[in-house]
Amino acid sequence: MSAEKRSEKRLDREIKSANNKFKPKDYRQVSLQNVIEEARKGRPKAIAGLLARFTVVADPTIEDEKEKEWVFDALLDIGEKVLPEVRKALRSQLSVSWIQRVLQNVVSEEVYLSEMLDVLSEFDTEYEKNPDRKLQTIMALSEIVKPEVSDALVPFLEDVDETVRYQTVTALALQGFETAREPMLRVMCEDESIRVRNAAVEAFAKLGWLTTGYKKKVDSILPSGYVHDKSGKIVKLGNA
Repeated sequence: MSAEKRSEKRLDREIKSANNKFKPKDYRQVSLQNVIEEARKGRPKAIAGLLARFTVVADPTIEDEKEKEWVFDALLDIGEKVLPEVRKALRSQLSVSWIQRVLQNVVSEEVYLSEMLDVLSEFDTEYEKNPDRKLQTIMALSEIVKPEVSDALVPFLEDVDETVRYQTVTALALQGFETAREPMLRVMCEDESIRVRNAAVEAFAKLGWLTTGYKKKVDSILPSGYVHDKSGKIVKLGNA
């Protein structure tokens, strides 16, 4: 076996050990440090192995968090060399919140926005067994208040998954752009989920959006604690 193949096998073992939540922490952390050293040399497999560590939840919790911080700091130190593997991980890992943080800290705001919008565009609104990655992408984008983000989020008001629809309503409320008003009205009046409808009601009350064209429908679904005034605005009782 060549030296190169031996090195690859050794790295595979270290990655497996570093990402084994059942491994005693002392052994796991030694392996993790070894993977970090290989990642600092620019080895893509080592970088991918570090990104995979974010998806593992190990005991004890305080050690798990510490290890994730080690990985995070190491990836930031490596810099832009991590980006090819980060882009892959954003499209493949089930949990991506830490990976999003890495991307956000390595690239400019403009590049981060572009990358995240690209990731979102690859999702559809059909059923998927585990929508966590989609949810985390929507949540991350909700913090970037821009018209293009709002426009990109609107289609997910029709997602098959109720939690995705709820999170999208919440995200669009944070965005606050009027272009989402009519789609949000349809959700408020027609969505099968009371939780989603009520989130839309709360958004309209907060943003002061008019219910033009939907007054009768809104009156029929308005939950207790809200009134529909003559101007076409929804008012939360106690806030009037």
